[in-house]
Amino acid sequence: MRRRTLLLAAATLPLARAAGAQDLTGRTVRLIVPFAAGASSDTIARIVSVRLAEALGATVLVENRAGAGGLLAAQQVARAAPDGTTLLWGGGTAITHAVIGRDPGYDVLRDFTPIATIVENPALLAVRPAAPWRDIAALIAAARADRGGLRYGSGGVGTPAHMAAAAMLKSIGAEGTHVPYRGANQATLAVETGEVDFAFAISNIVIPRLQQGAVRVLLSTAARRIPALPEVPTMAETVPEGPVITSGSSIVGPAGMNPALVARIHAAVNRVVTEDTALRETLTREGGDITLAPTPAAYAAEWGNEVARLRRLVEISGARVE
Repeated sequence: MRRRTLLLAAATLPLARAAGAQDLTGRTVRLIVPFAAGASSDTIARIVSVRLAEALGATVLVENRAGAGGLLAAQQVARAAPDGTTLLWGGGTAITHAVIGRDPGYDVLRDFTPIATIVENPALLAVRPAAPWRDIAALIAAARADRGGLRYGSGGVGTPAHMAAAAMLKSIGAEGTHVPYRGANQATLAVETGEVDFAFAISNIVIPRLQQGAVRVLLSTAARRIPALPEVPTMAETVPEGPVITSGSSIVGPAGMNPALVARIHAAVNRVVTEDTALRETLTREGGDITLAPTPAAYAAEWGNEVARLRRLVEISGARVE
């Protein structure tokens, strides 16, 4: 009888492990955020984490892992156990580091499991209110006339904002002087103080400054005009082959996660965003475009497309880190 009991327990053990692999109930999940506490993306991550904890029946803790432009956070998740207890917020940082010319310490297409998308924010081209350019056509004309004379800021070499500016100038046959800063907040402040003529920065940083009257916005890198700024044209409709550049809030895990667990997290994220009207208003108020992927497979396909798109953008802009 004891032998039969042991055999039965051994036979059911794989089933129990499989069930456990699908369930995070009662467990602690670390949501690794590659930004400092208090940043706009961190604030959104914390709102989502509370709702996600309720949906999963788990404890979801936000862990800020700023440094090296998000590389440390991406590396941490790529090396984590694939049990769903370590997830990355904002998977785009992992892609950026994989294509800008340095070895990130992981394979971006093999070492992550794309789970869910939430929102995408474009970069916005900001100038100071007293700048002489009232629209993007005037700025483009000035850049062409004063080759290399305009100074533009970004949150760092190789960032999407840097590539957006470099690609725009190359598309219009102009040049400029790049001034990198330690983050998009500092680059936007440099616009306000006149240290640089313009800068691209993520919309949830620029729009609050716009509402305060500290900057004006001339251009967006979204695929279409955003509801928050319907009068602002996109780069795609303004310059030849203007690229679409967005920074997404998404959730990504390490490679090898159980598909049923991935599906459960994905469904929980989509339900949270769909049902929470206040959250959706928060996401769109500062230029966000809610982009819930219908399935994890759909996000995985977009993940591969984004890698290819960003590699092409690096080629166009020449904004590499050697």
